[in-house]
Amino acid sequence: MKSDGWKLAEVILKAVNDKDIAKGDGNYYPRTSAIGRCPRDATMHAYDEPWSDPPESMWGQQLRFDMGHDAEVRVIDAMEIAGITVCCQQMTVEIETPMGLKVTGHMDGVIVIPHDMPHGGKWYVMDVKSAGPYMYRKIYDEQESKGNITNRQQISIYAESVINDEKFPDLNGNKVSDLLFEGYEYGGGMLAYIAIDRPTKGYGPKKVDYPKLHLCQFEIESFDVEMYLDKFDDVQIHLDENTLPGIPHSSDEAIWGGIRCSPRWCRRYSVCQSITEPQSKKLREVLDGV
Repeated sequence: MKSDGWKLAEVILKAVNDKDIAKGDGNYYPRTSAIGRCPRDATMHAYDEPWSDPPESMWGQQLRFDMGHDAEVRVIDAMEIAGITVCCQQMTVEIETPMGLKVTGHMDGVIVIPHDMPHGGKWYVMDVKSAGPYMYRKIYDEQESKGNITNRQQISIYAESVINDEKFPDLNGNKVSDLLFEGYEYGGGMLAYIAIDRPTKGYGPKKVDYPKLHLCQFEIESFDVEMYLDKFDDVQIHLDENTLPGIPHSSDEAIWGGIRCSPRWCRRYSVCQSITEPQSKKLREVLDGV
């Protein structure tokens, strides 16, 4: 028999989960943070298909998301304690795709690193990512910068976007990468990964601890960004042509090599795999070839 403590935890998790399910993922619109999203799921969302596989309360996914948001604030505080300037926090930026779609983003900020520090004398478009053990082991490397590809794409789009935020009236209309910080050069992008769990490698006596925080700097090329933005246009093309992308290959980065192609991670998995019928009339017509 389960203890009262277990049952009370279930009540709390269910309350948070029910609120998350009721909210769903809202109306579809192109947003920078979704650059790494599965294109099939994004297109089904754009066809107004609701979740077929809502998260189970025991997973605590909303709590995990909130922990990531809290960690972002902590990392920025830590940077400022270390003497690094963090500005333009949660600034709204916009960019157009080659087809003219508006893509909206909210960047974590810009960091300006003092000259006497590593990567110093430059400013960077920065994003904080909270990472579980799998992700952290993938990106951690003492010798080279190995930031996740979709995370790099997200920051690159921010950098080439134009500022449109009432909180920053003096900056509105400027491209992020064109901002000027006196005495500092533009250095590209910077990813700050914070490990949610104890970051380690190996087992038993061979277990090695990793630092809790890992930063990855990378260059940003404007011509690459147009290619990244094609992902949003591809969704629109499917909508215009009443089609749906195929199921991603197991090696696709969007589904983490197949890991995220499951009801544990994909909110529309059963519809995607034809296990259940779609609820959206638009999507039914597409799948029926109407």
